[in-house]
Amino acid sequence: MYILRAFSVLTILILFTGCANYMISAESLVSQLRENQKIERNLYFQRFALIDYPSNNLQKIKCEDKRGNKVWLYPDKNTEFIIQKKSDGKKVKAYFDTVIFQNDTLYGLRSRLIGGLRVISVNDIKKVTIYAEIPRVEKVNE
Repeated sequence: MYILRAFSVLTILILFTGCANYMISAESLVSQLRENQKIERNLYFQRFALIDYPSNNLQKIKCEDKRGNKVWLYPDKNTEFIIQKKSDGKKVKAYFDTVIFQNDTLYGLRSRLIGGLRVISVNDIKKVTIYAEIPRVEKVNE
């Protein structure tokens, strides 16, 4: 009964707050990662397992909402980058905190539990979308 109630509350929260997509140019993404990433090992507990993975430790990222407004997005553990490639049009997904920029290449994990390293050349990026389940944003004051 408790599980059903918790699931119902979570479903209602998601429906009312909604998921959202945010856009960011490849140049802006690379610039923000280059200037702000602090690569460290991160420990993550998942179902009695301790997972160790590299993290960019970004606390926020400047991007645009669907109306073109500049916002600061504060990611959570489920926030993802969806990167469309120029070469074949395929979309590559990676968790936000696992995406790291090094030597003109982005590296990220599709799964913290089993890995699934994604490697994308910055020159092959056509479009970058940030997907947030329960977005927390703040308007950018310029």
